[in-house]
Amino acid sequence: MAIRIYNTMTRSLEELRPLHAGRIGMYVCGPTVYDDCHIGHLMGPVLFDAIARWLRARGYQVRFVNNITDIDDKIIDRANRTGEDWRAITTRYTRQYFAFLERLHVDTITDHPRCTEYIAPMIAFTAELIEKGRAYVASDGVYYEVGRQPHYGKLSGRRPEEMLAGARVEAAPDLRHPADFALWKLAKPGEPSWDSPWGKGRPGWHLECSVMSSQILGTEFDIHGGGDDLKFPHHENEVAQSEACGHRYAHVWMHHGLVQYGGRKVAKSDPRMRNPAFAQQFQARWLLDTYGAPALRFFLLRGHYRRPIDFEPGNLEAARKGLLRLADLIGDALAAPGGDDVLTRELPEPAARAREAFAAAMDDDFNTGEAIAALFTLAADARKAEGEAKAACTLALRDLGRVLGMFQPEDARELRGGGDASGLVDGLMQLVIELRQDARARKDYASADKIRDALGRLGIVLEDGKGGTTWERK
Repeated sequence: MAIRIYNTMTRSLEELRPLHAGRIGMYVCGPTVYDDCHIGHLMGPVLFDAIARWLRARGYQVRFVNNITDIDDKIIDRANRTGEDWRAITTRYTRQYFAFLERLHVDTITDHPRCTEYIAPMIAFTAELIEKGRAYVASDGVYYEVGRQPHYGKLSGRRPEEMLAGARVEAAPDLRHPADFALWKLAKPGEPSWDSPWGKGRPGWHLECSVMSSQILGTEFDIHGGGDDLKFPHHENEVAQSEACGHRYAHVWMHHGLVQYGGRKVAKSDPRMRNPAFAQQFQARWLLDTYGAPALRFFLLRGHYRRPIDFEPGNLEAARKGLLRLADLIGDALAAPGGDDVLTRELPEPAARAREAFAAAMDDDFNTGEAIAALFTLAADARKAEGEAKAACTLALRDLGRVLGMFQPEDARELRGGGDASGLVDGLMQLVIELRQDARARKDYASADKIRDALGRLGIVLEDGKGGTTWERK
């Protein structure tokens, strides 16, 4: 059966037709690293990791690119507010992001490009757009002229006259259209900047992803993914500027659903977010430490990626209990490696039937929810079976789950209540480092030294460098 994918651009299910036989290039937008990760930062990587795992199981080589936005207005604002070097901020929160991905078994990502590593090609891309008459120099930088773009709005379905400027800051007064967006932003005094033909500055948000994706995957690639909230302005502007440079760009656009709570969308502007206890429930560290990484991954995958995910605590707890029922059935086999041949090996009838349903669900727009439903059906059959048939069904349950990144050997202790000690220690150390950084930013050096000295007595050494603060045990 061929894999079918819902393409946001065409608003239809399409058969996957790789640009190169046997290979898939996939780009998924990553976080802006200026603060603690929330669940929105992890949803995309987990969902697209499951997609990449299925593509690999189907025999494709997958190059999966997930960028790090390490220069942005929010990063500069954080540095100005705290007095901390912007590079230390981005290093710390990039490290945190990677640690969370590791806990969640997101291991199919092949490339994590950082924006600051691609400044030269970003400048060249901007210069090409100016040369083609598709961008112009304004008082505070270089802007893309959306009025010159045929069919602007085709991805999001919005018309230019309905749109506001796509920049993350207030637009310049000399824009030709309010939807024109920044390609290059001139720097204010003291801000991080790079030399360019238009003056010292930094790249715009939308430009960054167009350049990094095309530099790594080529000017034409298979899949571009991200959250539904990125369709406009981010992805719409990526399409515009890339096509203006003659790039075919992404063949398929995939967008995952957003966060809900109690059936209502959650956003930063949500009045409920003013309550610290409510806001805490969406912090990645709190979710991982409260429910565990295996349960959180299972929760994110038990629906369809295009639907919203409701983080009401009862839903998370129900998912955790459901996962535990499956883990208890698998038993000691959970801690054993293996199972990579589950799609090809001979299975008894109940397990073969479940495998067929599992594969059909994944081939139908990566429906992980239906695939997991097939696992629960298999679990029911395994409980009724006896002897060798029971053992075979149980192992098939474990191994089909592993296709989605679940039931990993290292999950056994956490699923049985032992917790993830390494993840907890890392999280606590990052918290202590942040408290010390805050103290230094306030020029409260006595408190900062007290933290360092107390950690030293515990055998932990802090190293301060240009890239931030690291720690190690003596």
